[in-house]
Amino acid sequence: MLDTGRSGPEAVQRRAFTLIELLVVIAVIALLMGILMPALSKARKLARSAVCKAHLRQWGTIFFMYTTDNNDRFWTEHNVWQTGVPQGGWMPYLSRLYGDVDEFRLCPSATRLNGPVGGIGTTFARWGPGPIMEAHQFGPDTDKNYGSYGINLWINSVDPPSTEGWRGRPQCQWKTLQGKYAADIPMVSDCTWFGTNPISLIDRSWPNSGDPAPSEDWWEQKDPIEPGDWNWDMARVTINRHERGINATLMDGSTRKVILTDLWSLKWHREFRPLYDVDIPWLR
Repeated sequence: MLDTGRSGPEAVQRRAFTLIELLVVIAVIALLMGILMPALSKARKLARSAVCKAHLRQWGTIFFMYTTDNNDRFWTEHNVWQTGVPQGGWMPYLSRLYGDVDEFRLCPSATRLNGPVGGIGTTFARWGPGPIMEAHQFGPDTDKNYGSYGINLWINSVDPPSTEGWRGRPQCQWKTLQGKYAADIPMVSDCTWFGTNPISLIDRSWPNSGDPAPSEDWWEQKDPIEPGDWNWDMARVTINRHERGINATLMDGSTRKVILTDLWSLKWHREFRPLYDVDIPWLR
């Protein structure tokens, strides 16, 4: 047996951690956690954003399949308050033709229900189902009235008179696939409602339709939503869901992140006048 020359309490004392050594180890672990946790959080956000883009890309593919089958024309989306026809028809139209779309309804960053009432969505919560969905139809059953994406409602093949369509302006609709402006025309994106139809900030004919959300958590305070708040169309997409931006699929087939201040530079409808210097105070 090898004799080390030491035994008893002295040997035990040399094998044990001192208090200083233990504190150093704890400090190193805490430092590593402080370095790794933000990186892991960022990686999770990037992963969710990547899945979100994949969902939106799939929606874009389905949109193109529909137009291919219908002479390049989009579906007709009526205004329920003017025609009595349930709105939000794009989901059942497409699901009947192209199969189950449930797996593409939700952005991974916005899957939970917003509050006890439901209905309107938020930055990180889906829209529907809820009492305000009674005049809408997003699927064969009312339990399919939910999602966290919305279409550009100016994409619509509705014809005159002006009592149909959105904002009473059927001449502004994108009724068919476009070549010109295609890279700037949003088709579907992250949204707090099933669709949005903003007007330019320069055009004040419809109050608040082109304005950004007044605060970052504005939609979180809107359950149940008040009637006048429906006018805030651009606010529906001005949500900080993906690091100061949202994901969108454009009419040229591309899917990309759009920084919130760049939303006004897109060509939402035929008469939309883009702006490139919009300020969002809560995003500074």
